[in-house]
Amino acid sequence: MEQSFATWLHATALSQAINYYPWLWPICESLHFIGLALLVGITGTLDLRLLGFMRSVSISAIRDFMPWAIVGFAINLVTGLVFFIGLPRQYVDNVAFYGKMFFLLVAGLNAMFFETRLGSRVLTLGPGEDTPPSFKIVGALSLFSWLAVLYFGRMLPFIGNSF
Repeated sequence: MEQSFATWLHATALSQAINYYPWLWPICESLHFIGLALLVGITGTLDLRLLGFMRSVSISAIRDFMPWAIVGFAINLVTGLVFFIGLPRQYVDNVAFYGKMFFLLVAGLNAMFFETRLGSRVLTLGPGEDTPPSFKIVGALSLFSWLAVLYFGRMLPFIGNSF
């Protein structure tokens, strides 16, 4: 089933167009790296603050950078789709791809929980204040999830790749 989908997707005009331009893939790789730097750099800083590090920095000051993290995520979403559409067979049977998607889902659900349940409480914390245990758990899960996304993304060519 997955291979027939991959074969169909690879035969589409969009996939063929992605593979036609030899410079498109390296440009997308560079953009993907920039997106990762924005996303993981900013969310990682927030996660470390939630864990109790950098107490002299207010959490609201770090949250002011979150729109840039969202830009990074958007860049990665678009470039990731280009990669998937361009070489679907590299992904559909690859356990590392599913690991990356799983931890991406965990990171997203964790962020949604944080924003809907704890987001308003976080703004009351000022510089120098420690975070409550619930914030530390969310920060640890987020940091672990994003590092796992990075790990499995980097391992795509090496783990379970039947292409």
